[in-house]
Amino acid sequence: MDQKTYDFAQIVKWNDDHSAPGIEIYVGGKRLDGIFCFSFLEVEQSADGTAGGCSFVIDGLYDYEHSNWLNRAMELIRPGAVLEIWMGYARKALSMVFFGYIDDCTIEFGEDASPRLLVSGLDGLGYLMNIREEKNYKSGEAIPIAEQILKKSVSAGVAKKVTVCENIIDNKPFEKPTIRPSSVFEAPIRKEKVDDWKFLNLLAQRCGLTLFALNGEMIFDDVMSRTRPIMTMTLGKGLLSFRKQVSLAHQVGKVEIWGRDVNQKPITGSASNVSVGGPGKTAVQLFPQLSEAVLREYNEFVRTEDECKELAQRRLDGIAMGLVSGGGTCVGIPMLIPGRYVRIEGMDPGSNDTYFITKVRHLIDENGYRTFFEIRGARA
Repeated sequence: MDQKTYDFAQIVKWNDDHSAPGIEIYVGGKRLDGIFCFSFLEVEQSADGTAGGCSFVIDGLYDYEHSNWLNRAMELIRPGAVLEIWMGYARKALSMVFFGYIDDCTIEFGEDASPRLLVSGLDGLGYLMNIREEKNYKSGEAIPIAEQILKKSVSAGVAKKVTVCENIIDNKPFEKPTIRPSSVFEAPIRKEKVDDWKFLNLLAQRCGLTLFALNGEMIFDDVMSRTRPIMTMTLGKGLLSFRKQVSLAHQVGKVEIWGRDVNQKPITGSASNVSVGGPGKTAVQLFPQLSEAVLREYNEFVRTEDECKELAQRRLDGIAMGLVSGGGTCVGIPMLIPGRYVRIEGMDPGSNDTYFITKVRHLIDENGYRTFFEIRGARA
């Protein structure tokens, strides 16, 4: 996952210089742009456990002048083919925004229009939605189980690599260290009546981690603790619009995690202070009565009180991140990705803040190249 920081002003300058949007699309390793005419391209990336996807439209499939079909499109673009998309600007380096596979092709005919092909794709998480085999895991340790499942997408060729708890194994100097959750749990786990994608989301929730796929990388990690922003955006200077909503819905003042140690003795741990976000107020500070709202969960992955406390803190921080929601629109920025933070400036003091990016949507159409993003925050 990209950990760089980018100069937003420089990216805006590319756009101001009227550099034409640039794209490269590869299907089965063969480049399509330059061969066919694309009238629409959209890519969505998510860091909330949902699968990412893309869609594009190829026009002019029929050569009326020579009365010929462009059969090459139908030969190359087929469901199941590996799909790779790069976006940016024509005179600048492009960035990958999607890696996965084609899951749907639709051809449309019209009386007064040339036939066109509508194509959609899914990333590696989308592939795991199709795997529904029941399985018993002799060891219930969540991290190796998640890694084992995620590698299925790599083996299928719809992902390139797997990253599981990278910040635990290789902690970056600007990030706070975290504790590997539930590393000694030994009781078996049975996966039944759910697909691999739903099962991984359950593991991620129980461990307080984030599950997503990004540009061919399958990620199961604690990305919310990496608070360095990917860039700083300023309203009116490339940031076209921004909205922020504060809601107390589903907020709690305390999380308690219950479990049993290796000797089956009851253990517990709790957290009541949000550890993520900036200098703003938490939900409890806004509405003190929420301190009486307690979420109690039993978790089979914990085996020590320290693990209970760590997981309680992760769950509290995850819930707190729902206090603030919103999003914005900016000039096309292929480097903007979910799972990172972004700094927003140029607004009122309460809105100038750093937010966690949950979704990014890149769009190229008749209006040019724009990027839409969704954010969350733990303090208002």
